[in-house]
Amino acid sequence: MFLRRVPLFADLTTADLKHIALIAYERFFVDGERIARQGDIGDELYIIMAGQVRVVTQPEAGEGRELARRQPGEVVGEMAIVSQEPRMASLFALGDVRTLVVEQKQFEGILRERPDTALAVMRVLCARLRE
Repeated sequence: MFLRRVPLFADLTTADLKHIALIAYERFFVDGERIARQGDIGDELYIIMAGQVRVVTQPEAGEGRELARRQPGEVVGEMAIVSQEPRMASLFALGDVRTLVVEQKQFEGILRERPDTALAVMRVLCARLRE
C-alpha cells in the first residue's frame, strides 16, 4: 500500500507494485548517517518510507550546501542510476530514516517493462532539474 503513495509508482497496477515490493529490500539509517556519497557510482535508489533525507553538495574542502530535503514517499538516488554517472550530491539521514532500496539492474528492468514508470521517472527528473 505504501508504494501506491509514491508518485513514481502511482500509476502502476497492483501486480506491478507487488513486483517492486518483491525486488526491494529495507535499509535503515540513523541520524546523520551518510546514505550515499557524492562522486560514487550510483547503483541503488532509495524510496523514503520514514524520516527525511538531506541532499547535500560537498565541495572538496569546507561545509556542504544543502540542496533539498526529501520526505517519505519521495525517491532519491534515481538520477545516478538513469544517467550512469557518478552521484551529483551526497545523501544524509535527518533523524532516523527507513528506506526501500531498489538496485540498478532491477530498476532498469522495471523501466524497460513498464513505460508508465519510465514516464514517471522522466517527470521526476525534470522536476529535479528545475530545482
